[in-house]
Order: sequence, then C-alpha cells, then structure tokens
Amino acid sequence: MSSGSEVKASPPVEGLRERKKRERGQALRRAAIDLALEKGYHNVTVEDICERCGVSRRTFFNYYSSKDEALLGRADTVFDEEDQPAIEEFEAGGPHGRLVADLEHLLAFIVATRMEKRDDMHQYHLMLKKDPSLIPLQMSRMGNNERLFRQIIQRRLDGTPSAPVDVMGAHSGDYADDDIEVSPRAEAVAALAMMALKATFTRMRRVDGDPGPVIDRLFDELRALFREEAD
Repeated sequence: MSSGSEVKASPPVEGLRERKKRERGQALRRAAIDLALEKGYHNVTVEDICERCGVSRRTFFNYYSSKDEALLGRADTVFDEEDQPAIEEFEAGGPHGRLVADLEHLLAFIVATRMEKRDDMHQYHLMLKKDPSLIPLQMSRMGNNERLFRQIIQRRLDGTPSAPVDVMGAHSGDYADDDIEVSPRAEAVAALAMMALKATFTRMRRVDGDPGPVIDRLFDELRALFREEAD
C-alpha cells in the first residue's frame, strides 16, 4: 500500500530569529556565487561578498569559515541549513517512528527544498561549469556529505540524536562525531537514501510538482523487489 500521505513533507516550525539567520546565510552564499560568475572564482574575496551583502567580515565568519564554504556550502552540515530541523527530527525517531517511512519523509522534504531553489541551483551549476577547478572541491564536499549522512543514520539507529546545528555555530573543522562507528545497516540505509535522492532528482528534472509521490513510488518498487527476492 502506498504511503505517499506519510511522506508529503511540511516544514518544521521555524522561529523569527532562526529564519533571519538562515536568510542571511543564504544571501551570503548567493552573493558569493553571483560574484564568482561575474568575476571568476579566483578573483572573488570575502570582502567582495561582504560588500555585496552590506555586512562586516565578522558577520561573514559567523556563517562561513572561508570563501569556499560560502560558494560550496558549509562542510559541517548535511544538505542545507533549512533541512536541519527535519534531520534532527529524523535522528530523534520521528515523525512516524518507523525507519523507512521516516527516511521517505526526510528525503521528500530535502528534495522539496531544492525544488524551491531551482534558480539558485542553476546558478551554482553554471559556476561549476565556468570554473572546472571547483569540481574537485565539490566532489570532496559531496563525499563529506555522504559521510555525515551515514552518521545521521547511525545516530537514528542508536537512538542518540546530535545536538541541534546552529547556523552561527561550528564550522568545518569541528567534527565532534568523526569517531562514530558506522554499522553495515547504516551503510546500507544511507546508500539506499542517496540512490533514492539521485533517482528522484533525475525524475524531477522532467516534471514539476510535489516530490513526495516520486519518492513514494521508488520506495514501493524497492519494497516489492525485496519481497520478491525473499519469496
């Protein structure tokens, strides 16, 4: 039976302070990408980004530890800042209390936030295309995100959610959970999630609308396949 109604994601409640911090972080990143497209990545400085957004260097470094982080995203979080409440909810065992259903819900939420920022994603890909020297940095960041996501899965399995991530908190050098031992189960669940994300984004490039049913259909197919193999 389809569980699409369960994975139709609604954003967690966000306070005014949190929203303002998130929006400023997004503005800094958008300015960094715009400047990289205008001037070339190697010609952009932190001062340029601050001037474009009308903030001080101190404010910039409250959000990002370097120009690279502003361009490619923070290295101490998975996905984007607006996804963190949903990630924390998943780690804590929610929203349904069933691992697969909760994974579907989390992935639907993450894809939905990306679909709302298609223009930003397009600019980001233009930046990578314009300056191929950024691609190794991007690949390294993707590998780091997969590592962090495996840790998210492991914390969910262990029942040990991490402390909430603050946009104006730790940066890429502060990996408190580097020593987490990831089980084969967590590895398998994380691999399934990354595959589902990739397949969903591929399909969503061709259609508009809610990504929930797309992810739901993928998971239904996987369930059917596993049942078939178990018979």
